[in-house]
Amino acid sequence: MNIKNYKCYKCFYESRISNVKAHVNRKNKCKRSIDCNYTDQECDILNQAQFDKDNYKKIQNGNLVEIINIDTQNQIINNIQNQNNITNNHITINIDKLISFNDDWDIDNLKESQKNNLLVTNLMYTQLLKIILETEFNNNVIIENKESTHGLIFKKVNNHKQYEEISIDEIINESMIKLHKQLSTIYDNFLSTNEKYDSDNSFSDHVLKQKNLTNQKLTDFLNNKKIKNTVIDIVKKIYIDNKEDAILNQKQALSNLKNHTVINLKNGY
Repeated sequence: MNIKNYKCYKCFYESRISNVKAHVNRKNKCKRSIDCNYTDQECDILNQAQFDKDNYKKIQNGNLVEIINIDTQNQIINNIQNQNNITNNHITINIDKLISFNDDWDIDNLKESQKNNLLVTNLMYTQLLKIILETEFNNNVIIENKESTHGLIFKKVNNHKQYEEISIDEIINESMIKLHKQLSTIYDNFLSTNEKYDSDNSFSDHVLKQKNLTNQKLTDFLNNKKIKNTVIDIVKKIYIDNKEDAILNQKQALSNLKNHTVINLKNGY
């Protein structure tokens, strides 16, 4: 028997059964491979299932979906792919709508109540990002865990779609700049129409102060190392909390990109 018939379905480490068992059961979890588009739960199911004789045969025959769907621990994980749509227990997405990370996120569907809250909160950056990621096709960033130094972004360049690995610093920097731009648009839209609602300009003055605070927060982030490190940890956690949806988007995206490219590989992922 080929001693490399067993593997970790998260990092794609291959070896004899005893080594792989020790690897998948260790306390310090491995890093996700750039080619892995299974969720954490799917990885755990496949990693353990391969050690069962019957399941091992199914896996070797390519029946991974069957294995995953059998052992869901009462949660349906649907891996059936249907052209440009992916469906599981909580997400349906047309992959053509997936926003490229080098473009602005789609905020057209923000509710008035959400916009109003952004006019008054001092946590405008994190609140807007959380709202943005509620829309499935804005989920274009995968960060594995708090120890990750790099993440994956979905990117379109001249109509060529690809996943690219970049540093956490790059991801958070670009995120903050995009959030600042979109917050400024929200403030400007209110200020341009405020005459209908704000006869004495009191609330407009407040919104203007909010805009100035938003500008100052970005300046502090870009120029103060201590503040930047704090912000990186906060924003990073938001992306980690949305990782599963982002991985589902990646899974469908890669299935539709026959000649997909992953570039700029650095320290692994």
